[in-house]
Amino acid sequence: MAKPSVNIGFENGNLGVVATNPDGICGIVASAVANGTFALNTVYTVFNLKEAETLGIIGGISNYELHKTIKEFYDEAGDGTELWIYGVAKTRTLDQLVTDSETLLAASNRRIRFVILKYAPSVAETVITAGIRTGFPATLAAAQAMAEDFTNNKIHPVNFIIEGYNYSGVPGDLIGFSAATTNRVRVLIGDTEKRTGVTASKGAAVGIYGARLAKNQVHVNAGRVKDGALKPLEFFIVDTPVEQVNVDPLYDKGFNTFVTHVGKSGYYFVDDLMACTVEDDYHYGPQRRVIDKAFVLANATLTNYTLDDFNLLDGGKLSPIDARTIEAEIERVIAQEMSAKGELSVDVTKANDTGVQALVDTTNNVATTGKIQGKIKVKPKGYGRYLEFTIGFTLNS
Repeated sequence: MAKPSVNIGFENGNLGVVATNPDGICGIVASAVANGTFALNTVYTVFNLKEAETLGIIGGISNYELHKTIKEFYDEAGDGTELWIYGVAKTRTLDQLVTDSETLLAASNRRIRFVILKYAPSVAETVITAGIRTGFPATLAAAQAMAEDFTNNKIHPVNFIIEGYNYSGVPGDLIGFSAATTNRVRVLIGDTEKRTGVTASKGAAVGIYGARLAKNQVHVNAGRVKDGALKPLEFFIVDTPVEQVNVDPLYDKGFNTFVTHVGKSGYYFVDDLMACTVEDDYHYGPQRRVIDKAFVLANATLTNYTLDDFNLLDGGKLSPIDARTIEAEIERVIAQEMSAKGELSVDVTKANDTGVQALVDTTNNVATTGKIQGKIKVKPKGYGRYLEFTIGFTLNS
């Protein structure tokens, strides 16, 4: 017989914190003003708008742009989504915001995948070159360089989301990215308010872009129609409602923007483009995200074999049995974490196809070089950008 007692169980799951997609965690680096509870050059993590407002990021004039970006992020992504925030002085240039991102990324311990730059200088810029903020190509190049450094040297794949700041409103003025190599940068044109409104927006609704990526799996295009319309009810390009703008020239030049679809209410992203040439394997955002996830998984798997001992054949070559063991483990991990979640293409007509293939080189002299080399291939999804059908009558049932 048990003695008399009191048993109170702890409830869980009441705080509204959701399991954030680890492949879509965003950080914001923004022009901001400090106050009694919000300090500049300080890293914060929040999970809803209320937490950001408690920090002192409220909708007043001083931090209007940052508050708007966070609000739109949570309107789209939902409460409970992890968001990192780093405010810097409004005297910092857009290029310096790129530099400042290093502190935020380092503090996140490889969690952040997207850096949103929200630029709101104390003195609004007016000078433009080729239809956009002067020096914009150099800004993108700096962001690309930082993203590549974190990816290659810290095994921390990063993408930047940058506003098409000061866009002139004339697509013909823009050069675009037909010769660019900045395949870790997205550029967005279009906002939820007019250029000549009370707050005079010169940037873009980057918070909404980050939010859509945060809640999507890596293989999902930000513009996928079946995911539903974006939350805001109005979008503008400079002063013109999006539905009155021909966005084709912007799209052709590689800029992300908003669009409406016949028979559908609301607004959508026109696509999910990286600021690089269309021939680049990572011109489309989903391909960039898919390969980044596979990269992280493969690296973690291969690290387990560092300084491990292997059987060798004549000439110091790796045993095919050990090679196949490594191949199988890479394929197992990526298939489990990606293919099983629908993030890679799988040919159901082929037995045991998982959408990933690893091949270890068994011709290399491992005894002499200490190197085990190979290739990993993953099969991306296809995307229906152009649906072309015919329609007509039939007399048959």
